[in-house]
Amino acid sequence: MEWHACLDEYEKLVIRMTTPRVVIDNAVCPTATLVKVDSARRDGILLDAVQVLTDLNLSIKKAYISSDGQWFMDVFHVTDLNGNKLTDESVISYIEQ
Repeated sequence: MEWHACLDEYEKLVIRMTTPRVVIDNAVCPTATLVKVDSARRDGILLDAVQVLTDLNLSIKKAYISSDGQWFMDVFHVTDLNGNKLTDESVISYIEQ
């Protein structure tokens, strides 16, 4: 493999590792939707996640924030303003992006 091709593959790996992975789960908790976010740690990532949720007028009922210094995983229990789990597919898709 040529050096240029190796750099391209390396750049793809870096993007995959630094792009947060988001999973929406409506099955685990009976009273809220779980939004799980994990990625390589970078400054401001927690603020970004909370900002997306609050911009959508979601209520964060509970949050578990964890990091080992290199990686982080945040789990948010969220509801809409009426206290219901998320069911609007457009909202769920937006969060997953």
